[in-house]
Amino acid sequence: MANQPGHRRFGAVRKRASGQWEARYRGPHGRMRSAGHTFERRRDAEQYLTMVEAAMHRDEWTDPALGKVRLVDYAQRWIEERAGLRPRTAQLYRWTLAKHVAPYLGGVPLARLEPALIREWRARLLTEGVSPGMVAKAYRLLRAILMTAVNEDRIIPRNPCRIPGADKESPNERPILTLAQVAALMDAVPARYGS
Repeated sequence: MANQPGHRRFGAVRKRASGQWEARYRGPHGRMRSAGHTFERRRDAEQYLTMVEAAMHRDEWTDPALGKVRLVDYAQRWIEERAGLRPRTAQLYRWTLAKHVAPYLGGVPLARLEPALIREWRARLLTEGVSPGMVAKAYRLLRAILMTAVNEDRIIPRNPCRIPGADKESPNERPILTLAQVAALMDAVPARYGS
């Protein structure tokens, strides 16, 4: 059924006293939502509503209010809710979060996390002398937390952790002693430890 002149099938736009256009719509649970910002043109507000409606039909809509949760709050709850984590693993996750993630990204709302911000965070850790292995661990933890925000809680539409290879650790090969070094060690061992 076609829209009546001046009416939309989904959502509504109105001109505010400032001259900006506001877009409002009803969310999946019946609650009225606002775009969270205004638009310069009516057409922009209508396009926004069209995109929201399409996201709802594809079951990809995320509640903008949930995206205001700070990363550190969500991450701490994520660690607490991981049933079956060994105590040592949970402790390592808390330490990694507090040491390498929270000081840089902890106060950022989930909806504001973007790939560029994640790249900047990772580069900063590396330039500050954090070992590449520890940076990879911190990146993997952050990516796992944000995957839950995407797939289970549907707070953000996509995971901003998209750096190819950032999760890989490539430790240096351990040195191997030469025969001469082994012989020198054997000579250094007191006779009582020998055969």
